[in-house]
Amino acid sequence: MIDVTSRETGRGTVEVTVRGDLDAVTAAGLRHVLDGIGPVRLELDLTGVGFCDCAGARLLLRTGERLRAHGGALVVLRPSAPVLRLLGLLGLDRHLPVGGAVGASRTGGGD
Repeated sequence: MIDVTSRETGRGTVEVTVRGDLDAVTAAGLRHVLDGIGPVRLELDLTGVGFCDCAGARLLLRTGERLRAHGGALVVLRPSAPVLRLLGLLGLDRHLPVGGAVGASRTGGGD
């Protein structure tokens, strides 16, 4: 199960907070929310994500590409250690801006 909350923070920024597992089953629900967000700066808080698989990572990459194509941006805020590790393993930490990582160091990535 996944819990998603969204709020406009002003100045063209939307913050979406995700809690739960981000996997092939739950990615569709999150995709529905993210696809409804227009060309803004999207700050995606992943502090509460305990597990993320390739379907979740693919959704993050696709959302970032879609927003950039329309003048927006995706920033992954405070990813949990499992999310940060997966982004590093897949090399996506070089394509998605990451801020305030919960998993203190950025080891295990493709650096």
